[in-house]
Amino acid sequence: RADGWYLRSDIIWHKPNCMPESCKDRPTKSHEYMFLLSKSKKYYYDAEAISEDAINTKMPGKNMRDTRETYGPQNGGNSGLRDLKQRYKSGDWPTKRNKRTVWTVPSHPFKEAHFATFPEKLIEPCILAGCPEGGICLDPFFGAGTTGLVAKKLGRHFIGIELNEAYIGMAQKRIAAVPNRLDNWM
Repeated sequence: RADGWYLRSDIIWHKPNCMPESCKDRPTKSHEYMFLLSKSKKYYYDAEAISEDAINTKMPGKNMRDTRETYGPQNGGNSGLRDLKQRYKSGDWPTKRNKRTVWTVPSHPFKEAHFATFPEKLIEPCILAGCPEGGICLDPFFGAGTTGLVAKKLGRHFIGIELNEAYIGMAQKRIAAVPNRLDNWM
């Protein structure tokens, strides 16, 4: 926070198909961290755009602590189970829940020379939650342009900053192959 950034969430990218390592003195790393940072206390965040399907769709019972923590209480206190039963009976049973902080997304190889290209499925929720349609995404480490590629597909604009000229050409080529959306012209 000394630099003016607020850490809003740390997210674990779980890679189910991680690269094998030859190490024998520690576990093989199968995750990376992603950080949701903001420059102010209030910022754009569309939780609904990245909500997940609710896991528990059964009528709440006596020992449903996880359900109570996930969906209730609506009005504070510890009446979550009672509120849930009322919502279920009225047909207002939640089918979605807030996105969790561990995202399982397989890595994908990239044919070009860039070695650390993020999968599009990893970048997609970041853009959906953090940038409105027609808004601008900023990626200060643009690399092979995955953020720009996904932003363009989702109807957002983007600014990419990259020091390595070879990656700039790669990114331009990848992004140019994505057709412009006719519903997002300025």
